[in-house]
Amino acid sequence: MTLRTHNLSFGYRTGQPVVDAVNCKAPIGAVTAIIGPNGAGKSTLLRLLAGVRTPWAGHVSLDGDDIKSITPRRRASRIALVAQRPTIAGPFSVEQVIAFGRYARSASPEAITAAIEEFELADSRSRIVHELSVGQQQRVAMARAFAQLQMAPNDAAPSRALLADEPIAAMDPRHAALTMRRLRAISRAGVAVVVILHDLTMALNWSDRAIVMDQGGVCAEGPTPETLTPQRLETVFGAPFLRLESGATRALAIAEAPSPENG
Repeated sequence: MTLRTHNLSFGYRTGQPVVDAVNCKAPIGAVTAIIGPNGAGKSTLLRLLAGVRTPWAGHVSLDGDDIKSITPRRRASRIALVAQRPTIAGPFSVEQVIAFGRYARSASPEAITAAIEEFELADSRSRIVHELSVGQQQRVAMARAFAQLQMAPNDAAPSRALLADEPIAAMDPRHAALTMRRLRAISRAGVAVVVILHDLTMALNWSDRAIVMDQGGVCAEGPTPETLTPQRLETVFGAPFLRLESGATRALAIAEAPSPENG
């Protein structure tokens, strides 16, 4: 069971593709990280996977079904998208925003409470989302997506996907790790999780698969340890990388030391 692209192309201006002939996959039951430099087409690819954008060519399938053939309401019950900059139009509370995730499903106070607890938002439950820090708002957005995909115990379990664009970029280290841990648990519950990450160490430690993008195309994809190699990262980012390992701890870092004048 897989979320897959088929020769996918799209751009915002005629003749200037941002995503060009992309074939890649995100299996259900795994966390797939998309990495690459700014402007590589990562966010656009995520919107295409969610069905928010209509491709110029090719299509996206979930278990073999073109996602554009699925009604919007049904698609919303199977695919949750967390944008890079979550925006809420109105003075809604944390609990209300998370409840919006149930729009395509039946109301479920249990699912909302579970999402609040999963992302440690109980103390902020009644606060207005606009009053929270950006990192807290990212956790609210993740909790909404979590509630969106929660199913009743007796429901049939169709394939589902959670797509998140840099969801931990503004979080403190503890909550970033907690969020990645939750994403891994969600994937193991039968969801295809696709997450754009700029933190390569987090990608190395928390994702099962990686898709490396550059200039609108996929340079490589596969199991994360074999895909995020220093040689490949140097080619894509134009800087030398080191891979550091000590026991179960792994990290990817830029190999260049800062010059004295730059601190």
